[in-house]
Amino acid sequence: MSSQSETQPNSPTDPIDWDRDLPPATAEEEYAALQTALRRNRGFGLLFAQCSPAGATELIQRVREDLPQKRMKVLELDSSTQNVYEAVRQFLGEEDIEILFVSGLEASLYAYEEEKRKEGWQSDRIYSYSWEGVPPVLRNLNQQRDRFRDNFDTCLVFLLPRFAVNYLIHRAPDFFDWRSGVFELPLD
Repeated sequence: MSSQSETQPNSPTDPIDWDRDLPPATAEEEYAALQTALRRNRGFGLLFAQCSPAGATELIQRVREDLPQKRMKVLELDSSTQNVYEAVRQFLGEEDIEILFVSGLEASLYAYEEEKRKEGWQSDRIYSYSWEGVPPVLRNLNQQRDRFRDNFDTCLVFLLPRFAVNYLIHRAPDFFDWRSGVFELPLD
């Protein structure tokens, strides 16, 4: 025999599942939320924009057009990047930048996966969420998260494909937990 809550969703005794009850946000709604977060941000912020590389290019251009009063730059990481904090520190120098878009983190993740394959690791071991196989770039993000907040008066916007966001969620949870928002932007 089924319970009343199984047959009558959202009865007065059932908790509300907002994600189920609301339609998913549109790309324009996600962009508007990101734009609002960037406009209101003062000082350090940590945002994640889930998009393709082509979508990231479009997003940066659009934000520049919509928020011309904000001082912004783009830092492109490559597969050799192991220390994002140092890359950001060197890139910013003494400049007063309000928004720093950070793209290319996924290149370090691809390089990590390729290195592990060459060492004979199987896919299940590479992609498992154990601490054995944390990419160095993500381990470093976890270890230096306080330094980001303490030393950068800038809103960092990481532009990442979905798989890289999942890597951060599961393998750099300490860093990811400091986020101010995650925005899914299928702009391409």
